[in-house]
Amino acid sequence: MTTPVKRITMSKPFCALAGVGPYALAKAGEVYEDMAVRGRRLVSRMSREAAQEFEETAHELEDLSRSARQAQAQEREKEAVAQTAGRARATTGTRA
Repeated sequence: MTTPVKRITMSKPFCALAGVGPYALAKAGEVYEDMAVRGRRLVSRMSREAAQEFEETAHELEDLSRSARQAQAQEREKEAVAQTAGRARATTGTRA
C-alpha cells in the first residue's frame, strides 16, 4: 500500500494540487542560476589559464628561436673565419 501512495504523492498532478509546483519552479530557477554562475566562472578561469599557458609557450619558443639564430650566426662566423684562413694559406703557399 505504501508504494501506490508514494507514487501518487510523487506525481506531478499531486504536487501541482498541493502547491509544490511554484516552489519547485523557483527552486529549479535558483539551481539553474547557481549552475550558470559556476559555469561562467569555470569558463573564465579556464580561459585565463589557457591564455597564460599560451603566453608562456610563446616566450619559450621565442627563446628557442633566439638561441637558434645565435647558433647559426656563430656557425656562419666560424665558416667565414675558416674560409679567410684558407685563402690566406693558399695565397701564402703560392708565393713560396
